[in-house]
Amino acid sequence: MSGSLFSASAYIQLHTLVGHSDTINSLSFSKDGTHLASGGDDQSVIIWNTLKGQLLYRVMFEDAVDCVLWHPVHPETIIAGLVSGYMFQVDGFSLLHHHKYDIRVGVRTTIYCLDYDVSTGCLAIGMGEEVHLTREVKRNNYDGDLVLPRPSEPERMNEGGDTRLRAISVKFYTDGTQLVVSYMAHGVICWDISAPEPSQLWRIAMPKESPHIGGSALSPDYRHIALYNAVDGVDLYVAGQGVKQEARIKYLLDKPPQSKHQLQVQFIHAGQALVCGTTTGTVRLWETGSGEILQELAHGGKYSLNLCYCPFLWRHSYIAAGTVDKGQRTYIKVWRAKISE
Repeated sequence: MSGSLFSASAYIQLHTLVGHSDTINSLSFSKDGTHLASGGDDQSVIIWNTLKGQLLYRVMFEDAVDCVLWHPVHPETIIAGLVSGYMFQVDGFSLLHHHKYDIRVGVRTTIYCLDYDVSTGCLAIGMGEEVHLTREVKRNNYDGDLVLPRPSEPERMNEGGDTRLRAISVKFYTDGTQLVVSYMAHGVICWDISAPEPSQLWRIAMPKESPHIGGSALSPDYRHIALYNAVDGVDLYVAGQGVKQEARIKYLLDKPPQSKHQLQVQFIHAGQALVCGTTTGTVRLWETGSGEILQELAHGGKYSLNLCYCPFLWRHSYIAAGTVDKGQRTYIKVWRAKISE
């Protein structure tokens, strides 16, 4: 948890963005915060102007879009992962056209999560039961396919529990030499990916009473990891300190989850706060150090599962959250808080 000074006003609603016609699966702010990308079951990615709340461009695909990531190196470039397993790097946005570049690895299956490391140019992909790594050797051109080993079976699962192998979050660590993978039923594992054969460095096993992970975030200083436990809220663990450690702090939801949906978790305010979606139509913010609730944002949808955070744009921070199962009434809400450092 960061010790830097950071203060922010309460978040107030800025925009309600309308343009998608089905569930929104992924949201991502650009590096400078000026644009928001959203992908969904309507087979489209929409690029929005953050300040104006304006729909700028729509990119259509042949399948539902499950993951969207702004490229951290190339400006005005996104990476999109589809439910079919196809991945594309897209740039050159205009009203008339754009450029799509296929990203190929050894298999094509449902893509659950993505992360890109600036120092190595590597892209991590959680897809199907596997985690793949490939490298951008030149702009829009990826080569190689390294597959991480299969983790051992979970030890603390209740009888009849869901033991499917699925990475729900991938995050590069220590200048791209390590990758922290949060699995739905197999805990958290940090892999050393600097050698030709990846090896396990440390892991965290989930407790029997909450064996599943439904959302994951590493703190900005990489010392802590926050995990949505799909039972009563978010738990904070110390990265790399013991397999069967107890949660240091619990961030509780006001109501039990109404479904088994995964929820997005993010550290905000330089690590001094946490934000998480809910299955009850709100977005909840806590103070990281104390676990006290800071604010609850009314979303209005049945679920607010996918969200993203922009840390600094014109002295404001932004949170965006999209709706699920609303069909033609799908929308994204954007909130803004004034910040000072």
